[in-house]
Amino acid sequence: MRLELIDLVTAPPGTHSPRIGPVSLSLDVGETVALTGPNGAGKSTLLAAITGHAPVLSGECRIAAGSRIRLVEQDARPDRDLPVNGHDFLALAGAAPQPPLPLSGWLARRLDELSGGQRQLLRVWAGLTGPADVVLLDEPSNNLDARARHTLFRLLDRRPAGLGLLVVSHDAELVSRCARQVEMRPA
Repeated sequence: MRLELIDLVTAPPGTHSPRIGPVSLSLDVGETVALTGPNGAGKSTLLAAITGHAPVLSGECRIAAGSRIRLVEQDARPDRDLPVNGHDFLALAGAAPQPPLPLSGWLARRLDELSGGQRQLLRVWAGLTGPADVVLLDEPSNNLDARARHTLFRLLDRRPAGLGLLVVSHDAELVSRCARQVEMRPA
């Protein structure tokens, strides 16, 4: 077991309310689990609690000894004052430097010159191939067109063996590709 939440209750970063949870789930080595629920249920906040960026008010978050967790947030904007291209980004992330097409065609371009979908796919690649045993993906298919969604699915299907994924998503096709689903409800 790489990750286990036992009756975990959290709140948005820097607060103690509104309370989110309790949530219980487990993620085994190499398993893919979908975290679903309506907007406002606290899915992104739960990911923040797992990574230590939101308070754990009660319950437990157990991470296997030596396991590395990486969060791929949704809609991260590049800094225009930091002219980083795709090669630089992957190197900084410790990710595999040669992604498949079409991602490899974007590496020489600055991140702030890429579309949101192109940046998202590079960020997912970095998460999947960087130093991690568990990757938390927050709405990875948001704002992707059909072609980009197909590319995302190929990346997820070809991820390194043993890499566990906890995927927050409203995308029915993406959720159906997960081994199981945990649904969160608003408090």
